[in-house]
Amino acid sequence: MLKNKDNNYENYAYCIKEHFNKNKSSICLITKDSSESKYLSNELSLLLDKDQIVLFPENDILPYDHFSIPERITKNRFKIINNESNNKHILISSIKNIFEKYAEKSFYKSLVDFSINSHISIDEIVEIVESLNYQRKNNVEKINEYSIRGGIIDIFTPIYKNPLRIEIFDDLIESVRFFDVESQLSIENISSFSISNGNNVSLDQKTISLFVEKWRNYFMDKDERFCSLFQKIKNHQLPEGFEIYFPFFFNKTSSFFDVFKNYKYFKINDLTDEINKFHELIEERYQDGYKDDDRPLLKPSDLFIDTNKIRSFFSEVNQIDITPINKYFSSFISIQNSIQNNEFKDNKLVLVSSVPSEIKKLKDLYTDKINEISSLDEIKSGLSVMFGDVIRPIHDLDRNIYVFHKENIDKTIQNINIKKEKSSQKDLLLNHYEINDLVVHEDYGIGTYAGLEIIEANNRKNEYIKIIYLNNENLYVPLRNINKITNYHKNNQTNNVRLDSLSSTKWSNKKNNARKRAIDHAAEILDIESRRNRSNSVSLKVESQMLNKFESEFPFIETPDQINAFESIKKDLSLIKPMNRVLCGDVGFGKTEVAMRSAFISVFSNRQVVIVTPSTILCDQHYNSFIKRYENFPITIKKLNRFNSTKNKSSIMDDFNNNKVDILITTHIIFNHDMNFDNTGLLIIDEEHKFGIKQKNFIKDKQENIHILYLSATPIPRTMNLVFSGLKEFSFLQTPPSNRISIKSFLKLQTSQLIKEALSREKIRNGQCFIVQNDITKMDSLKKEINTILPDFKVAFAHGKLSKNDIKKVMNDFKNGEIDGLICTTIIEMGLDIPNANTMIILNSHNFGLSQLHQLRGRVGRSEKQGYCYFLIPTLEIPKISRNRLDTVIKHSNLGEGFMIAQEDLDIRGGGEMLGEKQSGHVDNIGLSLYLSMLKESIDSQRSNSRLGINHYEINFYDSVYISDEYLPSPTERLKVYKKINLANSFEELTNVKKNIEDRCGKMPKEALNLIKNKKIILRIKDTGINSIKSNDKNTNFHISKNVNDNVFQNFLNLVSRDPDIYSISKDSKFIYKCNELESDKRRKNVNLLLDEII
Repeated sequence: MLKNKDNNYENYAYCIKEHFNKNKSSICLITKDSSESKYLSNELSLLLDKDQIVLFPENDILPYDHFSIPERITKNRFKIINNESNNKHILISSIKNIFEKYAEKSFYKSLVDFSINSHISIDEIVEIVESLNYQRKNNVEKINEYSIRGGIIDIFTPIYKNPLRIEIFDDLIESVRFFDVESQLSIENISSFSISNGNNVSLDQKTISLFVEKWRNYFMDKDERFCSLFQKIKNHQLPEGFEIYFPFFFNKTSSFFDVFKNYKYFKINDLTDEINKFHELIEERYQDGYKDDDRPLLKPSDLFIDTNKIRSFFSEVNQIDITPINKYFSSFISIQNSIQNNEFKDNKLVLVSSVPSEIKKLKDLYTDKINEISSLDEIKSGLSVMFGDVIRPIHDLDRNIYVFHKENIDKTIQNINIKKEKSSQKDLLLNHYEINDLVVHEDYGIGTYAGLEIIEANNRKNEYIKIIYLNNENLYVPLRNINKITNYHKNNQTNNVRLDSLSSTKWSNKKNNARKRAIDHAAEILDIESRRNRSNSVSLKVESQMLNKFESEFPFIETPDQINAFESIKKDLSLIKPMNRVLCGDVGFGKTEVAMRSAFISVFSNRQVVIVTPSTILCDQHYNSFIKRYENFPITIKKLNRFNSTKNKSSIMDDFNNNKVDILITTHIIFNHDMNFDNTGLLIIDEEHKFGIKQKNFIKDKQENIHILYLSATPIPRTMNLVFSGLKEFSFLQTPPSNRISIKSFLKLQTSQLIKEALSREKIRNGQCFIVQNDITKMDSLKKEINTILPDFKVAFAHGKLSKNDIKKVMNDFKNGEIDGLICTTIIEMGLDIPNANTMIILNSHNFGLSQLHQLRGRVGRSEKQGYCYFLIPTLEIPKISRNRLDTVIKHSNLGEGFMIAQEDLDIRGGGEMLGEKQSGHVDNIGLSLYLSMLKESIDSQRSNSRLGINHYEINFYDSVYISDEYLPSPTERLKVYKKINLANSFEELTNVKKNIEDRCGKMPKEALNLIKNKKIILRIKDTGINSIKSNDKNTNFHISKNVNDNVFQNFLNLVSRDPDIYSISKDSKFIYKCNELESDKRRKNVNLLLDEII
């Protein structure tokens, strides 16, 4: 917090507002860093209209960085430059932005504008976006991309927050809408749009030629063959870190002053020190890297604006005089004391907080004399409260208003999400095939997926899945049988999987043996389930009014996934069947809040809750979080871990056994003590992948009727087995919190230079770093190395051998920003939440498990800042299984992909660990997916005592039923749609699939509509005993199974007796309808009319 020499606050916002009002034109305010820019933006937004404040963001990278500017910053900058308002406003920028070189202003401006009913063809729009170097993709996910499906083109231009979806019919723009990148579905209709350049540079041939010429002229003594950046750009690719050659892309570049030349410039502090510091950083970064011949660097004077010119310019810039505020408070309590002493009786006072629960406390404290407001214009009385971003103190002298922010005064900065989230469920449970993937056809065995092919036969086109078997035998599978194909989960330690032969019976034998084992395995699993189900749990319920009160105090907006998961858990807890549910969600996606609400139900049903955590640090963190969350409710919460004294442990255990503790938060220590769990209603096991089977069964064995909730980002294979086989319920938190962005992940060789760059990047943006070193003996030498390369970088240790007080002090110092980097062991993997720590360096990353790597990465990127994670290895020669783990964690870097990592972990570890050694041989023979399918079928069959056999429904009208490559060009996307249609279990789901396809691709052509119509018939005959309907131009045959529904069969008989010339039943259980109809559409209609009678 900035104060003047008399220890008073500086009244920045008010003084700048006054200065702005006196000026006739827009002003540009240059600050010392991004933190001050953000403060001023927040503060001025209270005193002026929000559209009068424009914050130009820093690029978030170092000079000569190996990374590129994050996409969200590029989008923001394009939008600001492109939409430069003619209305008077304040542009806020830090001094760092002044050093950059920019393209000329015209480069950022929108180049073409369109509106609904504009005449233009798809080909003409493609020509425009390709001339601007947009890249064609199957799905648009990033700026500078476009895709085409039928009469729809998607474009992501950086001047908009969301990408555009343009629907064209007969060379006329019919509709324009924004769509969501995650769901790929439309979210808002608009009437007009513009298209600009797609990135900070273009990659058209003219620009590439210019780049190549300039690079060669500048680096005449360098060998371009060894410069990967040069080679990629030459081949029209834009690699990370291309900005080190930014001037080579243009004949002429501009300065910040050129781009924003219509402003009057001001400063509020002398910027000389900041200018000198950044100049020194540029020089230091150049000296660190200029000797690298594989990545030659431009001299600082050629890549950045000349520092002397910047110094000269700001020596002439006027400085706004800032006057002090005539009050100072050491803490928020001292403000409350002043209120009590009537020190503000002649003023208006606004108390601001970023935490909703703090707002409620203030309203409760000053019930009679406080009003809640959303802007300063709403102030009516002397005391007001307001929810808002963090600001420094303000004194509005015109209206005699003092504004103080609680978290700022108390120096406890909060990161709060106040934006409503929508669900972003992805198709994580759909297994998509890539060319050359091993797949299993249920009837023919293991083969290689070779893509989709459209084949014409009898003047009818249809699309088939091509699978290649042993000796290049080809199998073409109709898409109606897509449910017979599964992925083959190959164990990465198993080599040379042998393909099956279409002309051999070996596959049939392997499948039959596996089915027999699946039946036995199902019996074993059901025996476990029956023992648990024989015991009845207590039904846990709570009054809606009380639960609503607890939910209302949550300081964030729940994601839809959190709401859905809690509703499922609430239903489970209300039943007498013991709950056995896994809650899966990435780090920071809100599992803890769902657990807190679940615990609330148990406690207010007069049942105790036990929460088991894998570490004392996580135990302490949960304890503090639960105490804070439950502070307005009469609940006793205790923690029990190795740091409790012997006397204290005994006291807590006695209190728990005597029902004096409502919620006990503990660690493995609970497994070593005699506890009474008779009154325990709910057991929550956090980070369940950290516990063994014996530990997880310890409490369950003592008290079989207990409800159990498992929390994990990456469930272990055994848990996945129980989920897949239906013995554990499953909830998935997949929607990320507001403003979270995917973490940039890199696998690199460890060097001092790389560590220096990573730590410097975070330090310069006022952030913090985790450095994971699991070998405690090497921590001292690592600290010395960091102190040598970065003397001003403050480092501390955290590991399990420190005393409780030492760990607590280090963690508090780190959380409060007094430490720049924390050298630690994997203890940080389990639950530490430091939003300002956004760089993770993992040394010797090849020694970690896949779930560990994912958990560690999840500790950064927990705010709106770009997170970075470096997986460092000492040498390229690492074991194959380690390489596979690291490749997997790099590949799955997007938010919410922890479940996918858990699935791939099955591949890497193999089926034995998941299902046990008795099953592993069969899994290797027929593939994990098919074995699980057989297992689930066997379980369902034995549960219901029904006949074994998977119901595969077949509908065939012998017409074209497929999605054309013109309508949806990407084979991968077509395969996804086929699978979604196949997996639809209700008419509502099928309608949504159709709606989503038409949103993305336009109106469905006839052959694609036939897919939907056939699926509707399948949904109608499901569980009736009708297995297939085949209809040609003479007959329509209904195949009737032995399990046919009695009413359905009677209706067949009624039709035969009523009209035997048209209807009959054959000896092989076929109901035959003689139709004599050439048109398949009419036959389809007649079948539906028949089904109206039969079902």
